[in-house]
Amino acid sequence: MLNWDWDTKEKIICDINELKEKFPVVNEFVLSADREKISILVEIEYKKVTPCINGKLWENVFERVCYPQFSQNGNLICLVLQNYEWTLANNDSLIEETFDYAWNLKTDINGKSIAFNIKKGDSYGVCLDGNVWNNLFFDARDLFLSPDGKTAASYVKIKNPPLLDIFSSKEGIWTVGINGSTWDKSFISVYGLCFSPDSKKVTATVRLSQQEFTVAVDGILWNETFLNAWEPIFINDNDVAVAVKVENGWTLAINGKPLWKIFNQLWHQKVSPDGKIAAVVSTEFGKWTVAIDGKPWKKTFSQAVLPPFFSPDGKKVAALIRENNLWTVAIDGKPWDIGFDRIWSPQFSPDGSHCIAKAEKDGVYFIVLDGKIGKDVFDMLWEPQFSPDGNKIVIGCIKNGKYIRKVLTLSEVLR
Repeated sequence: MLNWDWDTKEKIICDINELKEKFPVVNEFVLSADREKISILVEIEYKKVTPCINGKLWENVFERVCYPQFSQNGNLICLVLQNYEWTLANNDSLIEETFDYAWNLKTDINGKSIAFNIKKGDSYGVCLDGNVWNNLFFDARDLFLSPDGKTAASYVKIKNPPLLDIFSSKEGIWTVGINGSTWDKSFISVYGLCFSPDSKKVTATVRLSQQEFTVAVDGILWNETFLNAWEPIFINDNDVAVAVKVENGWTLAINGKPLWKIFNQLWHQKVSPDGKIAAVVSTEFGKWTVAIDGKPWKKTFSQAVLPPFFSPDGKKVAALIRENNLWTVAIDGKPWDIGFDRIWSPQFSPDGSHCIAKAEKDGVYFIVLDGKIGKDVFDMLWEPQFSPDGNKIVIGCIKNGKYIRKVLTLSEVLR
């Protein structure tokens, strides 16, 4: 795991302008979680691309580099095309296995496991920690890793009827593949896959017919069916919540039983550490807000409300909202007084007393703390992170052509 430096006020990590003078193409900037490293893809010459970390090039060169990202242990991983074959690069080392195509690179929350979708010949599946599933399929879409990193799941196509054979498609050709094994049943479509917090169960929404949807947990269907359903979530290791459409609107069902009152629309449910459920709801046409345990905020918004965020203690809920063509943050139903052209996911301090976000207006970036714009502007800015005690933030930014890591106290943000 990373050893975060909360004492050094400022570090100039990399000169971006120098790289732009040296290479014809410089793009796709990616930061490590602690903001100590910046990866930049550079084209040395035509079809010769490699990552450059803190100004230092990898030795390997590729035709293409996709999905560059830092894992939680600080390694840069990416999918690369070399000699017309795709594979995984991890800190400039390549795994032995190669593929006709690879995509959807992901790591688990601890950064110990690495998985991605693969195509070999006409077959599709998943590679997890360098090992390809024993069983491959006619197609595989999307990728999900369990919290413990030991299990990978994907939507897999187990039948391959001719293009115009609609009858086979109606009988169901998709199911869930888990480490190469599949559920016993197949469906018209499967979506919204989710692992339980303990990594032992898998749930997904499945479509049984034109207007018949339900939820499956480890391949076992709920007894109840609905006119439609969005993606489910586990609210603990055993119970599943999903937004479902019934005759007169949308509600939240838990383990198949509709519990909330009826809304015009309901989706993006999230669960707090202490078990409360928040979701985006429409109380009537053109009026959007957030509901917590079925009770909506009094204030509604006309253009958009994005998925909610709970504070770590579960006492506050924030959401990005759009009103009058501007974006801002609303906390417990109260929007910040200022709007922005763009704003990124809000972050609560560990005790929930502060909320911070990255925002952009008129082409420049800045920090917003508790609804107040920070004193500094940046050419580019990545989302700030709170220290464990909540008294400082760390940011990665570009100013005057240089990538800089800064540690600021909360008072320094606004001063």
